[in-house]
Amino acid sequence: MTADSEVAKFVGEILANLSASGGKKLHSCRSPEDDLSAIQQLDYAAGVRALLDRRRVEEVVSAAQGIFPDLNRRHDPAHIEGWLSGNPSRGLRKLIAQVRNHRDLHFQDTPFDGEGLALRGFFVDPDGQSLKRPLIYVNTAHHPVAAAATLFHEVGHLVASELFQARGSAVQFFFDIDYAGHLDDLSELTADVVLAVAAYPAPVAREIFGCPAKSRTENRSLTTDRMLARILEHYRTRFGVSLGGADMPASRKLNYLGGMIHFAKLRSALLTEYDL
Repeated sequence: MTADSEVAKFVGEILANLSASGGKKLHSCRSPEDDLSAIQQLDYAAGVRALLDRRRVEEVVSAAQGIFPDLNRRHDPAHIEGWLSGNPSRGLRKLIAQVRNHRDLHFQDTPFDGEGLALRGFFVDPDGQSLKRPLIYVNTAHHPVAAAATLFHEVGHLVASELFQARGSAVQFFFDIDYAGHLDDLSELTADVVLAVAAYPAPVAREIFGCPAKSRTENRSLTTDRMLARILEHYRTRFGVSLGGADMPASRKLNYLGGMIHFAKLRSALLTEYDL
C-alpha cells in the first residue's frame, strides 16, 4: 500500500468519525443565526490584541508569504480574471499547487457532502509515528471559492504550528460555525488572519473599510447595510460569488454570510490596530 493510499485511509477514518468528534458543531450549523448574532456583537480589535501583537501578526503574514508570495498585496488582475472566467476550479488548483510546491506535507482534496457539508476542512500535526508530515484536508464539495478560503485557513494552521508550536486537539476542524470562538484560540485566530489578508489584501482593505490611519477605534459601521453591501460586492466582483443568486439552502447561505462578516471584521481590526 502506498503512502498516499495510507493517508487517504487516514482521512477517510476521520471523516467517518466526524459525527462523534464534531457532533455539537454539526448540530449548531443548522441554526446559524446564533453565530451571526455573536459575531456582530464582538470587539474584534480587543480579540486580536489579546493573542497577537503587531510583531506576531507580521511574522504570520511573512511566513504565509513563503507559500503565497502575493499575500496581502493587491490581487493579481490575471488571477482574479481566472476566478471570474466561469472555471474557478482552475484557480483553486493553482493555489493547491503553490502549497504543495512550498511545503512537504500530505494534502487531500475530496468532496464530503451530506451532513458533512458543514465541514470545510481540517489540519493535523504530524505525530512522528503514524503521520510524519502535516496533513491538510479541504472539502471540495463546497464552491471552489469557499474551498480556496478553507485552503488559506488550513495553511494558517500550518503557520501557527511552525511559528508558535500552537497545538490544539489532534485534528483541528474548520466548520461553518463558531467563528466567535476563534478569537480565544491562538491557532484558530492565526489561521483566520491568513485567510483574512488573502481575502482583503492591504490596498483593498483600505478601500473597503476606510479606517483612518493610526486609529485604535474599531469600525463599528461594519455590520450596517452599507458595509455589508461593500463586502458582498467585493466577493461578487473579485470572485464571482453572489449569495443572493446562489442555488443553496438558506441555512447554508447564512453560514457563508457569517464567515464573510467574521473575516471582514477581523481584517478591519488588523487594519485599525496594526495598519496591516
